[in-house]
Amino acid sequence: MNDSSSHSTSQERPVILINGMGSNFDAQWRRHGWVAKLEAAGRTVIGVDLPGHGASKDAVGRDAADLILDEAAKHAPVDGIGFSAGAWALLLAASEQPALFAHIAVLAAADHVLTGDLHTEAMNQPLISALRSPAEPTDNPMVTLLRTVIADAGNDPVAVAGYLASSKRFVTVEDLGSIKAAALVIDGGADETGQSELVSRTIPHAERVTIEGANHFEIPNTAHCLDVTVSFINKAD
Repeated sequence: MNDSSSHSTSQERPVILINGMGSNFDAQWRRHGWVAKLEAAGRTVIGVDLPGHGASKDAVGRDAADLILDEAAKHAPVDGIGFSAGAWALLLAASEQPALFAHIAVLAAADHVLTGDLHTEAMNQPLISALRSPAEPTDNPMVTLLRTVIADAGNDPVAVAGYLASSKRFVTVEDLGSIKAAALVIDGGADETGQSELVSRTIPHAERVTIEGANHFEIPNTAHCLDVTVSFINKAD
């Protein structure tokens, strides 16, 4: 645990929530009960949308980790919860400025994204092109699914594509070893992108929970994930 967290209790720390690709704070967290459950426990919740999403729709040129760090610096120390792309941004932020974070929970941060360079613009180019096209795809189930998530959240697919195409930093395996926060790593037993064994093993103070049967997008919407994560975030120091 970092030194600054010793001067605050868990209830005194705000909780930063950052969404996954295509979604936003309201659609990802408020709609599925995360905000209500955290606030019922006395926590102050701060939403950070990925660039090109929600309240950050005009921040396509910003790095998601910097948006998190901006908020964390105002309220440090903080706790954080991130899903998928938001989880990776949170991991990067917590590795670059470890003293700002006490507890973090990362959902669906699959090892293969890290080891297979799935986060790069080159790997995402087919998805970027499809989101920028006005035509509905007929042969790419991932594009169809992501378009559904984007529409459900009220986001602009072109802005989301802009975020995917933008230059951004990404956490490395070595960076994960710099994280000082207590960490909860949650993956899904049926996640198409894989599990988070390497991620959980590399973060110094991490524990891992697998949501059996959950695919990638189901993970943050399960009652088990919500209960386990909020319990961890509210755990006494």
